[in-house]
Amino acid sequence: MARPRLLVVDDEPSTAETVIHFLGRDADVIAVGGGDEGIRAAVDAEAQNRPFDVVLLDYYMPETGGVEVLRELATRSVEARIIIMSGREPGDVAVEAMRVGAFDFIAKPLSRAELRLRVERAMRDRRAAAGDPGKRRPRKSDVIIGGGGWIKELYERIAMVAPTDVTVAISGESGTGKELVARTIHNLSPRYESPFVVVNCAAIPENLLEDELFGHVKGAFTDATRDREGLFAAADTGTLFLDEIGEMPAALQAKILRVLQSQEFRRIGDDRDSKVDVRVITATNRDLDKAVAAGTFRQDLFYRINVFPLHLPPLRERREDIALLAHHFLLKHRIKVGKRIEGFAPTAIAKLIGYDFPGNVRELENKVHHALVMAQGPYIGPDDVGVAAPTMPTAPRIDLARPFRTLKQEMVESFEREYVRELLRAHRGNLAAAARQAGMDRKNLWAMAKKYGFDLDGFRDGRE
Repeated sequence: MARPRLLVVDDEPSTAETVIHFLGRDADVIAVGGGDEGIRAAVDAEAQNRPFDVVLLDYYMPETGGVEVLRELATRSVEARIIIMSGREPGDVAVEAMRVGAFDFIAKPLSRAELRLRVERAMRDRRAAAGDPGKRRPRKSDVIIGGGGWIKELYERIAMVAPTDVTVAISGESGTGKELVARTIHNLSPRYESPFVVVNCAAIPENLLEDELFGHVKGAFTDATRDREGLFAAADTGTLFLDEIGEMPAALQAKILRVLQSQEFRRIGDDRDSKVDVRVITATNRDLDKAVAAGTFRQDLFYRINVFPLHLPPLRERREDIALLAHHFLLKHRIKVGKRIEGFAPTAIAKLIGYDFPGNVRELENKVHHALVMAQGPYIGPDDVGVAAPTMPTAPRIDLARPFRTLKQEMVESFEREYVRELLRAHRGNLAAAARQAGMDRKNLWAMAKKYGFDLDGFRDGRE
């Protein structure tokens, strides 16, 4: 197979140097210093039948910027997958890039792990479109959307663990995208051409779950009229995703532990073990440490599945991603709804950002789908998104007998105290995330928390 060809379009030479350093051993990297040069290079490569597979395109460039280049390449039918790069305003840039047809977005400074994963995903998509029979095209929904620092760390950890067979434990509230992360690990692993099998341990009745996982032989019980293959066998050579493993009944936990340790299991009614080659990824929205302490989850199984933990933050802790995700879901659903909606009014985005989304990303997708149905014009308005406006506190009665300066100081301190308390409560004591949302310096926020006697550990464990 020919080496991948990458085109870097950026007016900063250091970007090309970074890409060559990270990817130059595995791909041919060509770099140009401006938008017009990028257009000529991509078009000429197509004409010479040596097209680029991926274009890494800077968003901000003098004269001809990234969006103009992207639009021009689309009109010239350039087939390369285009990844927009930017070091500023990642959320807004990514929304605009996706709106005009970019395949993906990556924030600067470039991370080796994230760059390699995003380019590899673009390459797979490109090869699949070109009819390479050896590559499976990842589904569009396999894209993890995010523009903040948390996504870089997540990609770096995925890059570490995907090539291995290590068991991964994904934690996070319902709707944060745990299955999406599991699927991404599978797609970027050597097992990606083999099955990815999902089982929701909370959705299957306890008396049926063992049969669902391991299968049975004919005659094992009254209705067992034939042999039945379980999900472990169905996932052989691939990945089995055990969602909501915290809901698994205690009797079955021991059998799961045995499979993880020996890669062997026994079907119901069988007198022989079956061998299987399966990578297991688990997920839960429960605190398994507390479940172990309470005796409802086996400690040995917890240690066995928690080899490589990944935690997904709730949407309220990464509000900078809401606009990007909202536009992603708009593009996903607007064709099905049958409306040519261009985007969101700023007031609609502001309303979404101010909402806490207890259902997380899944709830946001439902809100956007609802808004597409409700919208009457080319833009989704604040009344279409289906969330209540943030409630404003009622102003206290003013005592005119007291000095102005004293009253003002008390009101300011009262506001600061309540604001910092609610901010830290929303982010469960995560100072960095809270400061990011408030637009404050982290040290200043820490000083205010100290001033009012707030205990960060108290917010983390729910005491505050």
